[in-house]
Amino acid sequence: MDKERARFVLRSFRPDGADTQDVDFAEALHLATSDRELGEWLMRERAFDAEFAEALARVELPEGLREKVFLAMVKDGGGFPNADSKMDEMMIASIAEIRIPESLRGRVIEAMEHTSKIERGNFGWKRVGIPIAAAAGIALAFFMWDTDEPDARVAKNLSNTIPVEAVQAGFVRLFESPLFSLDEEIQEMPHLLSYLRDKGLPCGGGYLPPGLVGVKGLGCRELVIDGKRGSLICFDTEKGTVHLVIFQRSDVRGELPDIEHPVIEQSGDWARASWRKEKYAFSLMAVSDKDSIARFF
Repeated sequence: MDKERARFVLRSFRPDGADTQDVDFAEALHLATSDRELGEWLMRERAFDAEFAEALARVELPEGLREKVFLAMVKDGGGFPNADSKMDEMMIASIAEIRIPESLRGRVIEAMEHTSKIERGNFGWKRVGIPIAAAAGIALAFFMWDTDEPDARVAKNLSNTIPVEAVQAGFVRLFESPLFSLDEEIQEMPHLLSYLRDKGLPCGGGYLPPGLVGVKGLGCRELVIDGKRGSLICFDTEKGTVHLVIFQRSDVRGELPDIEHPVIEQSGDWARASWRKEKYAFSLMAVSDKDSIARFF
């Protein structure tokens, strides 16, 4: 199997790992473990899918959009397929009752920009299983909403940075992947930081939350998320394993206070804290609860 065939196969790889025992997927995954470029492509692909799914889960539509969706679909055909089944009608009606957040339009356009830059090709949307008429309703919801929005507002959302939430989601996807491994397994922090510096990766200036000072590491590795290079350092603490993600501050956007007042949140099984220090952006993450993460500060 060559790299292009592996890409084709892995575009349909299910995020729950259910395909790992399939012969074709196993061969493609094996190639990804030995080819760094292919492995990093797979991580970016899965991180993008996770971020886009998370964005869709937060969709809110403005009042009256349901009528606009139906009007666009029946007026001269609307350029979209008609709802041919009761299921299609139910899907469209359900979508029309959702409200879109103000930032979503810009994020969708931004996602399209990223798509063209890294040549993602086919995203495998067919595995989502949304009827075609319902998909047309989603497209209308994105691009008909608030059509009078100033161009300057859209341009503001299009930047060469990645949201801090995307950084965190990208790490989780990598960590939960069967391909996850550390580049170096080193315990001493000076050696870990030296390794990262030699690779030209952000090392955070050696700044750590008070609760991690003096704690031995498990190892480190490079993180590549949407083309931005960052670092991961793993620690083995009395409360379990915690993961410190470090990127250049100029590559990350979002709420990043100083280390004395970190943003601490819970997302499913993962607790996460984020902050900035000088030219670096930090995220501390663990399969834990917010209180456990807060103790490190």
